[in-house]
Amino acid sequence: MLLQKNYNRSKYSFANINFLDKCNLACFFCLGKDLEEEFTKYSTLKIHYKDLLNLDKYLELLKENDIKQIYLTGQNTDPLLYEYLQEFIDYLQNNDFFVGIRTNGIKAIEKMPILNKFNTCMGDAVGYSIISLQPDIHKKICGTSKIPDWSKIFEMTQVPYRVSIVINTYNQHEIEDIIQFVCNYKPQYIQLRRISTDTRYELLKPDIDTYYTVKDRMLNKNISTTEYEKAKVIKGVYPIDVVFWETVSTTANSMNYFTNGVISTEYFIIEGYLKNVEKI
Repeated sequence: MLLQKNYNRSKYSFANINFLDKCNLACFFCLGKDLEEEFTKYSTLKIHYKDLLNLDKYLELLKENDIKQIYLTGQNTDPLLYEYLQEFIDYLQNNDFFVGIRTNGIKAIEKMPILNKFNTCMGDAVGYSIISLQPDIHKKICGTSKIPDWSKIFEMTQVPYRVSIVINTYNQHEIEDIIQFVCNYKPQYIQLRRISTDTRYELLKPDIDTYYTVKDRMLNKNISTTEYEKAKVIKGVYPIDVVFWETVSTTANSMNYFTNGVISTEYFIIEGYLKNVEKI
């Protein structure tokens, strides 16, 4: 199912700082693979934030647009690998920003004192991504059968967090089992994500179609739903809300910064990067 991108966005509500470097997982659906040759030219995990090109310019742009929430994420890596992470959090928070993070959880236990420093004005300070709870499936998706100790991670996390699950052909049959497992720990909400891609649609089409198959299966049970930024939210079935998230159709809006210096006011990551990369 190919959906036309929704460019009718809401007011800017958050910002992303996208780190560029090598990751500790190799997820086949990673959005960074859309521009793999371009992104792998940069190694920024060991660059001090004061030396990141255009960062101050970006932060001023956020203030001009009254954006308070920044999420540290990775375009082709995990932000928990950033060498100056604690200093960077302090710097951003001291500049009156709320700072959250998106992580695959591989380094979560080791970095838990830092994770518990994140804060939010939007609902979640930490976003954990669960790939699978089955070692063989986990390996097919991201190259390793070693699964983070999610029970311990959730129990140790003291700040508001959410859990994301990227639906694909490999994990489609365990989605509801993962939801039930996660609900035992009461995160803020669960986000079921459709794979995002701008350059690999045909390659990833079976996985994208699988997302809609799972969505239809779950929503065809006469369950109650509401909407958030045009995303369907399952209410009352589970102890917490479960949200179906499709970047192509939601109305959420963000400004994006890449640690090679690219600034984009586009919500769509790859499209915005390509429009602005020649400006650095």
